[in-house]
Amino acid sequence: MSAIRTLIIDDDVAVAGIHHGFLLARGGFDVVAMAHTGQQGLDLAAELGPELVLLDIHLPDMSGLDVLQRLRGRRRPVDVLVITASRELDTVRGAMAGGVLHYLVKPFSSQALIERLDEYVMLREELASGGTGELDQASIDRLVAPSRRSAPAETPARTPAGQSAQPEPGQAALRLPKGLSRPTLDAVVEALKASAEDVSAAGLALQLGLSRVSARRYLEYLVVHGHARLTPRYGAAGRPENRYLWRR
Repeated sequence: MSAIRTLIIDDDVAVAGIHHGFLLARGGFDVVAMAHTGQQGLDLAAELGPELVLLDIHLPDMSGLDVLQRLRGRRRPVDVLVITASRELDTVRGAMAGGVLHYLVKPFSSQALIERLDEYVMLREELASGGTGELDQASIDRLVAPSRRSAPAETPARTPAGQSAQPEPGQAALRLPKGLSRPTLDAVVEALKASAEDVSAAGLALQLGLSRVSARRYLEYLVVHGHARLTPRYGAAGRPENRYLWRR
């Protein structure tokens, strides 16, 4: 399958950047744009035709539910995954009535988002393999109310004292997504560990001889798995620069 064209709509620039990083680290997704108001999101959706929208409910100009309703009114179908801090029953019911695939409440673990993305990819693969013929009831039930089909959680490593510990990125416990290699990941890890200050993707790319996109993908992978911390650095104007620091 080709990369899933994705639009992120979130009023917080830093949060939208983190979502972008999750998608980049997961692989299989192409973020075509990021919008920070509801109207901007609708305009970009009409212009770019994304297949998936990550949608916040709290937007400065309109509710995410209004955005959802207007997306549903368009001729071209789009899948929507809500990511929000809103927990109100009416909001959740409104999102469900609007046909969202998932409703993920902030704050959440990186694993929670990855599981939803995995489920969505599996759903798309099932739809693609179904052809254009008729479906039986079991197939329809799986598409209308997909079950949680995520892979079993990996068993954490044990310290000599018998306590759980996070595996190092170089260990086999972490499965790399397509396009990432173990030797390059190890080089990125060593460079982060050796740096006393946070680094940018561009700086690390120059240091290791990688492209900026490749360096960022490895860095975001480490952020997703809790080994690195992402900190947006705001300049005098324009978009913030994401900086990365090893979690010591």
